[in-house]
Amino acid sequence: MLLASGFFAVRWGWTNVAGEEDDNSFAYNLIAETKPVDAWISPGLPENLSVYGKNEHLNWCRLGVAVNISPYDAAGIFKAYTKTKSEELLDRMLLALSLRQGEGSVFQQLIKDCNNESGYWNEETLQLALTDIPKKSVYAWQNGEPWQIIKEAIIKDEAQIKEVAKTVDIQPRLLVSVAIVEQLRLYYTQREFYEQFFKPLKILANANKMAWGIMSIKEKMAIETEQHLNDKNSAYYLGPDNETLLNYKPDINIAKERYNRLTNEKNHYYSYLYGALIIKQFQAQWLKAGFDLKYRPEIIATLFNIGFNNSQPKANPSVGGSTLDIEGEKYFFGSLAFEFYYSDELSEAFPFE
Repeated sequence: MLLASGFFAVRWGWTNVAGEEDDNSFAYNLIAETKPVDAWISPGLPENLSVYGKNEHLNWCRLGVAVNISPYDAAGIFKAYTKTKSEELLDRMLLALSLRQGEGSVFQQLIKDCNNESGYWNEETLQLALTDIPKKSVYAWQNGEPWQIIKEAIIKDEAQIKEVAKTVDIQPRLLVSVAIVEQLRLYYTQREFYEQFFKPLKILANANKMAWGIMSIKEKMAIETEQHLNDKNSAYYLGPDNETLLNYKPDINIAKERYNRLTNEKNHYYSYLYGALIIKQFQAQWLKAGFDLKYRPEIIATLFNIGFNNSQPKANPSVGGSTLDIEGEKYFFGSLAFEFYYSDELSEAFPFE
């Protein structure tokens, strides 16, 4: 009876919650406002390979502060900045590091003390300082064994992730950022299963109790995703080219097939496809209301967690969702996605676009 009650609670959405709001929502919204998407220098195609821009010396200083706080994370930020020449990308990577340090931290104060004058830090001195550094991040999720397992497993799915992202037309890195949040949640809340099954095989955890598959998609959300594809009046409608992506064969048990799609442990294609379509549908809804979520993984992950019914496009959305304890630190779904997306982790396989 207890199991039946739990099943129907999930099926009919009784367990859905709006989650908590991250106190840092203002900071995320502020950088999105002051450094909008249309200011972004495409990381793959910098405007000038030899010029870092008018704030070059200021940015070297800020990177120097990061070196003193966390050399490992600074190395990733330095690599991304020198490769892309994108100050907007640098700003977001430094914001993630700053927020993890906490309000009023030494890091935040030293960043404020930087100025645009020449100083000790430049590309050469930073390269020297980042030689032979310890492999320890300020992000707790990067230091635990689960992350190493997840990272290996995600790489195994690289081709499938990119295929799905191309089909749906979203950034592979954005899809991965949401998948990783769900995986970390599963690993840190199902330790016994992790030790027995996931760790030895180095595979992604497959949620099949309260939610399904490697992206932990509830049945109700999967059904809504399918319905949005064919509802031309829906704010989530993606156009005629996407209508058949989740079609079923005639005379098939749809409920059973949906379950099989999302819980297939040997082939994660449909888990990623449903996940990518959910992300794309949120993007479509918000873009129709005048808000671009292309570079806002913190909002996408929050929405992915709280569901379609709680998605209300607005100028200053809340970042948050469910909370997760990782190595004694509190994480929100949204902030965790932001930290991964704007870290250097897996950037070789899933670069910034």
